[in-house]
Amino acid sequence: MVGAIAGAKAAEGLAKNKATPYVIGGVVLLGLGLTYFGVVRPILCATGIADCKKGKKMRDIMNYKGFDPNYSRSSKVSISHDRAKKLAKQIKDAGGVFNDDEGGFYSVLEEAGSADNLSLIARMFTAKYKKSLAEYITYYLDDKGEMERIKDIINSY
Repeated sequence: MVGAIAGAKAAEGLAKNKATPYVIGGVVLLGLGLTYFGVVRPILCATGIADCKKGKKMRDIMNYKGFDPNYSRSSKVSISHDRAKKLAKQIKDAGGVFNDDEGGFYSVLEEAGSADNLSLIARMFTAKYKKSLAEYITYYLDDKGEMERIKDIINSY
């Protein structure tokens, strides 16, 4: 009984306070903001509906034909399937939990030497790890300078 009386007095005190609607409004706006930026936007970015930075970087990389696993022309490929598998594993191993081996990514891309070879590596990577090579690289190399270096490498083919 005492708890009910105390609760009623507290509610009565809140009703008389002129700041209460502003506090409630602020809490509602904060909740909406957290919901959007914590739940909705990551889903929109992951599905490609929203134009997020990482999605834009990946589209820039994916526009290059060498990251398409189906692009390679067998007459133009100059590395063996076994070598492509080893290079795909080297890329996979270059991604780390706390520290990435950016040099590992760069050396594989440089060793590929052509869009056809890179496409073969992308095919081996996708077959073994069930992930897109471009998605994997853009996940680990998210700095603007790193992405520029990748673009420089693939533009030199």
